[in-house]
Amino acid sequence: MGMDVAGLAPRSEIGERFRRNVWWWSPLWSFCVQVAPDIVPEDNLGHLNDGWGLDDAGALALAGRLQDALDDGYVAHYEGTRKATLDALPDEPCDFCDATGKRTWSSGECICERCKGTGLARPWETNYPFCEENVRDFAAFLRDCGGFGIC
Repeated sequence: MGMDVAGLAPRSEIGERFRRNVWWWSPLWSFCVQVAPDIVPEDNLGHLNDGWGLDDAGALALAGRLQDALDDGYVAHYEGTRKATLDALPDEPCDFCDATGKRTWSSGECICERCKGTGLARPWETNYPFCEENVRDFAAFLRDCGGFGIC
């Protein structure tokens, strides 16, 4: 599943559309909510693709907040801290194979594709990446979108 963030009144091609799959979108939007609670309302629906968004003033304010976080090094710090936190999480029993390392299909038994036969897998949240470039790209979109809706 992906998120298409559509510009409402784009000022350039950059502001027309911002597309990310759910793996990349979720941590980015969570970061936006964290750094801009005064811009993004608490009851926002940004993790859903049902059309929720911000008007032009809100998008510009969020772009400014993200740019400030990029400029002062907060995004880089957040990225490093988040990565270290996720890397430190212990492996968990694999829920694909019930920690056996094997899956049974109608054609027979095979090695579990998630845990590679170990019975242990990385925690699910480690599948959601976050990087400074994604924040930079979203800030550029926000500056030129004229407001947006997430669809």
